Amino acid sequence: MKNTINYYYNVNINNLIKTNDYYYFYINKTRYNFVRYNRPIGDVEALYKLNYDMLQNGCIVNQIILNKDSSPITIINNIPFVLLKINHITQNDNIINDIFYIQNHTYNINFDKILLRDDWIKLWTEKIDYYEYQISQLGKKYPILCNSLSYFIGIGENAISYLINNQSKSTKRLVVSHRRIDMSENISEFYNPLNFIIDCRSRDIAEYIKNAFFVGNIRFGEINLYFDYINFTKEEYINLFSRLLFPTYYFDIYDEIINNNKNENEIIPILEKTNEYEKFLVAIYEYITNKKQVSIEPVEWLFKSYS
Repeated sequence: MKNTINYYYNVNINNLIKTNDYYYFYINKTRYNFVRYNRPIGDVEALYKLNYDMLQNGCIVNQIILNKDSSPITIINNIPFVLLKINHITQNDNIINDIFYIQNHTYNINFDKILLRDDWIKLWTEKIDYYEYQISQLGKKYPILCNSLSYFIGIGENAISYLINNQSKSTKRLVVSHRRIDMSENISEFYNPLNFIIDCRSRDIAEYIKNAFFVGNIRFGEINLYFDYINFTKEEYINLFSRLLFPTYYFDIYDEIINNNKNENEIIPILEKTNEYEKFLVAIYEYITNKKQVSIEPVEWLFKSYS
């Protein structure tokens, strides 16, 4: 692999290290990761252009390096790889600052619509339809999933209905976002351009809050600082609350169990915190309406259960 990288990128690598499913090396104390590309091939040119524009605008993210053929992708044994120059490698326990940073640098940035993921109603509805089809196929192989999936489908449908009933048609403030935020990852993954999508400002903070809650590291003080600084509109708070309601935290692990043979018991910590999360959603709602003085509709069944 070292000779292959040398050939395609005109570099002289002294020591190539393999870890998990990628390779890395250093040149003049700068780290480079050679990683598998796991998104649709059709996204890569749009990602490269977005990455280039972010860097030109002063947003220091990790950089996609073109190969000798001026392509972002290098195919090796029919597997696509991308070379990344790493500009962020330290672990950060306050990722909200990094959300600030990316969003502040990417308001109104040009992007290819292939990266846009703001039609949550369509995306969530397709996901729910898929799970409703699958539920009858689970059978005895996945008894824990079989007994829990209906509840989370119901929560997902509730999130869709909430968004349909409350969203307005005002223009969204689109920024560079991430599909998910995982606080257990090295911060370099947050700045990895292969993880970027385009969505509204509510997405990343909602995914951060959900991830922080389920790993037991939620800090209301940090959240308050974020909203004081960002100054969300009413629609953005509606988007935030609907996204907090939609159980990506369950569906992501469900998919890993079904598709990648993760142990079914991995879902148990989620199930054990379900009631606590429902109470947390009520606390978030009260925070938005009382602390931030923004009037949004409640989710009736939550308030009947916990008020």
